Formats: sequence, C-alpha cells, structure tokens
Amino acid sequence: MKMKKILAIDDNDINLELLNQLISRHYPAFQFLKSLNGTEGIELAKTEKPELILLDILMPELNGYEVCEILKKDKTTRHIPVLMISALGDNPAERTKGLNAGADAFISKPFVTSELQAQINVALRIKSVEDLLRKRNESLELSIKSETDKFTQKEERFYQISEHARQFYWEIDENGEFVYISPVVETILQLKPLDILGKINFNQLFLSATVNRHIQIPMHEELQEAEILLKAGKADLWLTLSSFPIFDNSGDFAGARGICFDITKRKKAELALVRNMKKVERYQQKLKKLNLEIARVEENERRRIAENLHDSLGQTLSLAYMKLSAIDTGEFSTVTQNIYNDTFSLLSKAIAESRSLTYDLSPPILYELGLVPAFKWRLEVLEQKEKIKTQLIGEEINLNVKKEIIIFIYRIVNELIQNVIKHAKATEVSIEISQAIRKYYISVRDNGVGFDRNNRKITSKPGRFGLLSIKERIENFKGHFYIHSEPGKGTLAKIEIPEIK
Repeated sequence: MKMKKILAIDDNDINLELLNQLISRHYPAFQFLKSLNGTEGIELAKTEKPELILLDILMPELNGYEVCEILKKDKTTRHIPVLMISALGDNPAERTKGLNAGADAFISKPFVTSELQAQINVALRIKSVEDLLRKRNESLELSIKSETDKFTQKEERFYQISEHARQFYWEIDENGEFVYISPVVETILQLKPLDILGKINFNQLFLSATVNRHIQIPMHEELQEAEILLKAGKADLWLTLSSFPIFDNSGDFAGARGICFDITKRKKAELALVRNMKKVERYQQKLKKLNLEIARVEENERRRIAENLHDSLGQTLSLAYMKLSAIDTGEFSTVTQNIYNDTFSLLSKAIAESRSLTYDLSPPILYELGLVPAFKWRLEVLEQKEKIKTQLIGEEINLNVKKEIIIFIYRIVNELIQNVIKHAKATEVSIEISQAIRKYYISVRDNGVGFDRNNRKITSKPGRFGLLSIKERIENFKGHFYIHSEPGKGTLAKIEIPEIK
C-alpha cells in the first residue's frame, strides 16, 4: 500500500525543516515532500499526488497565488487541498486573494502549532470524504455508461430489424368477419389465413392480452396506430392497428380495411429503456442522498472543530492573555519590556485569529440566535472587509423550517455572497426574506456586472458549476432555486423553501 504524502512548497529551508518536524511528529503515517520553488512544487504535485499541499506565498519566480491557480486549473491536481501559510495572513486583502486563487484555507506566520494541526486535520478529512464521493461517482458513471451502451447496442439492432418490419393487411365486412387477410399473417400470428377467414372475426382476433377487452370495429372514423398486446402461441406480441371505414353506394357502413405492424421488438426496447431510466433515477436519488449526507458530515465536522478551537485553544489563549496582563512590568528593563509587549501583541493577534477561524468554520451566532441574525452578521462583515454597501430586508420574519435546513440555507447564501465578491464587482448587496403561503423566499441581489445565462462560454468557466451544486442541494429538501441576470444589470438569486409542517 502506497504511503500517503504531504507536500510543502517554500523557498526557505528553515521553514521546510520546521514543517518536516511537525509532520513527522503528528502525522507519522504521511511521507513529507518538500520543494524550494513553485515550478518544482507543481511537478511534484502532479507526479506524487499528495493528500495536502502547504504553500508559501512570497517566493521568487512563481509566487504562491500563481502556483495555487496553476494547481487548481490542472485536472490532475485540482482536487488536492491547498493550505497557504504566510506572514501576510493578517491582511484581509491577501487572505481574500489567496482564497480567490483557489486556496482551501489560510494561516498566518508565525503560526500556532495546534492551529496549523487543526487546519491540516480539516483539510485531510474533507479530502478523504471528497475522494470517497469521487470514487463512488466514477463507479456510478461506469455503471450508467455500461447500461447505456448495452441499451444502445440493442436499440441499433432493433432499428435494423424495424427497417424490414413485418406487416399484414386485412379487410372485414359490416359484421366484423374477415373477407381478406394477407398471407404474412402466418409468420406474425402463427395463424394461416384459412384459419381466420370465416372462422375468427375482428373482435376475436384482436383481443387484448392485458385487459381482456376487444378493439372496437372502426365504424365511421379512421383508427390511427392503436397499440395492442396479443398472445401469439405462448409469446406476447405487440401490434399497431390502423384502419379506415368502407361505405357502400348508399352511404351505409360496409366494413373496414386496415394494416397491422409487428412492433414487438420496438416495444420491448421501449420497456427496457423505461426500466433503465428508472434504474438511472434510483442511482441519481442515491447520489443526491450521498451528497446530502456528505454535506451533513462536513457541517458537523466544521462545528466540532470550531467548538474545539473555541473551548480549548480559545480558552487557553484567553487564560494566557489574562495571566500575562497581570504581570507587573514596572521594574522590567527596556529589553524585557519590549519582549513583553511583543509577546502581548502576538497573543492578542492569536486570540483574534482563533475567533475569526471559529466564525469562518461555524458561526456560533447561527446556532445560538438563528438564520436572520447570522445573515445580519455576515453582511456587517462583508461591509467592513469589502467596503460593499449592504442591506437586510424582512428581518422580522420568523423562518419556520428545520434546523438542518437553516444551516444549509446559510451555507448557500454565504456561497452566493462569495460569488458576488469573486465575480460581480458590485458596490451594493442585499438579502431579502419574504413569505408566501407555506413558502419562504430568500433573495441575494447585487448591482454588479451580471452575466448572460445563455452564454455557454460563461457557464463553462471554472467555478460556474457552483450554481448547479446550489440547485441540487436545494432540491434535496424540496426547495427551488432561481437566478436572473443580465450583463450590466446585476444578478438576482432566489431560494424558495417550504414551510415545515
């Protein structure tokens, strides 16, 4: 069994050695790989397929952002999580730039070992779940392709047969007695014409094998391709029956003439297609349930890690902060005082980073106060960090939906806001909550550049599959997703969710 690997890309040997010691100590099951520049790191990632990449930003030739973008665009490395480690981590603009480049997480230098370890654990867990889902998807796709190929081969054979379809003609009198039937009827119904003429009438010959009923004699109107299932010996036989009435010189009904086509092979193919489609639909339902379960697992893991960071690391840092602030520094020398001040500053920054990381992973306000306060807090953060004007409309509405749905809705709205930040170039963003009969609507609107939804070049760009993912997730809890956008007129994304019963 091949040993799993973690790759570190940094132009500083000391940093690489520090990471090597950390990985060797806390992740003995992983092989540590290192690279001193971006070009070599990209090649190592392609050949060694590591489980995680630890990436520095400030490097010669290719910087960390450029390396991350190249890795995320390559189909062989795009699924590898990238954790950026840089002294620029306390700059929100640089963090945003790193995330936009495709990084999965960001940690500042100098880092707290426990925090880095927590980030690595999160990345490895998510990678493990994504790998499992990817393998199951591949297995499902192969199964569907195999079934489709089999059906296509059968369908081609059926089409070839249908080019030489067997058919027979017939004529009946006003009483439904056959006065003529073509000889080919023997090869289709296994009955000779002499066994039918004067012995079996229209209703007796065309008796449905499924519902035990007769096809009505066409009296005054044409009969167009009525499908009937008959018994020919021990076999089932599908026929289409078309006919038109015959009238005498006085205008009275004198009988009918018609034609029957043997469509047994075509009907079997259609029934096989229906069965295959039902099988595909069952696979799709299983896949949707699997995606929903993975999302639940990921959300629970986020919350668990966030609670651990808050209750363990956060409390420890706060206690250290209080103890440090209680020290009497009056008799400290200048050097000692400077060290004390630097340590105090680093500890304050670590506390702030811990809180920020906790809120990024799983906002406590969402679980403690609910969805609307979480929206309000998210817009405040957006306004502070991105300098975008925000508005929350309908905050007085009480959403009567399941708790797990509330969590998914928050993640979806947050994803829509991230899309606005990445692509829209907007100066205004609003969230509107409204209510109808047994339904709620949550809309995210921006005044950005917009896009043409009919433009395939736009929808095929990397990242555009997020809208499809949102639609799939909403449909899992019987909701609907609508989006309207035009170039230069912004974008409106609306989520419809049912009220809980």
